[in-house]
Amino acid sequence: MRPGHIAAPPRALALVTRLALGALYLVPLAWIIMTAFKSDAQILAAPNAIIFRPTLATFNEVWSAGGSSVLLSLRIVVATTALVLVIAVPASYALAERFSRQWARVTAAVLGVLLVLQMVPEPMTVIPLYGVLGQWHLLNLPGLVLCDTVLLCPFAVLLLRPFVLAIPRALHEAAALDGASRFQAFLRIVVPMLANGIVTVGAIVFIAAWGEFVYAINFLTEGSTYPVSGLLAQQISIYSVSWNRMMALAFLTSLPLVVLFLLVQKRLVRGLSVGAVK
Repeated sequence: MRPGHIAAPPRALALVTRLALGALYLVPLAWIIMTAFKSDAQILAAPNAIIFRPTLATFNEVWSAGGSSVLLSLRIVVATTALVLVIAVPASYALAERFSRQWARVTAAVLGVLLVLQMVPEPMTVIPLYGVLGQWHLLNLPGLVLCDTVLLCPFAVLLLRPFVLAIPRALHEAAALDGASRFQAFLRIVVPMLANGIVTVGAIVFIAAWGEFVYAINFLTEGSTYPVSGLLAQQISIYSVSWNRMMALAFLTSLPLVVLFLLVQKRLVRGLSVGAVK
């Protein structure tokens, strides 16, 4: 072995490491799926049993009771993600532009405000927002989408800004020489080159809005349907926990996130690598 050369780990050690990491993630997932296929009687008799007779009764019951919650969550999440991107993409472009020194100070101040907004606990804003939404008659779905958008916008802007900074300045200058205005350069150059960043931020916002709980249970006042986050919490009562229904709900409500990840996997990996470098 050459001096200073570090030997590669044995294949057996690499294989054992991969199996250990796989078990770390797959064993809890397998346990969730097995519990979801058990009946109440099977869970009470032998909650840790690996061999049992699976049943689809829990899934049928959960879907009949929670199908409307899944559809409601999809409406909230799609609207929130679209609104966040519409605001965050131009805002990140504005905060990444190279303006004069005076405007640079304003940009630094705005970035500081966005960082501070990330530190505000969500429960502290529930009562003031409830009063404002009540006065504006925006409670329920419109108000929830607006509040989720306000909650996630600072994070989305801060995450998108490095992607804008990675775009070469020469492209902006070339567009200006060709007679393009700043808005035309933004639409024709910046937005297409931000595709990976937009997909990355959109996926993260989608996941965050899908699991949002505090605003959902406080601002939805009409009807008895809650998003999936609220429906999961309803499985825990004062006297007991419906483990099979909770696990079935967790399995079903994670499927949209899995589908989303499979659709945007390549762009998500590229986008996260760019964000990590910047």
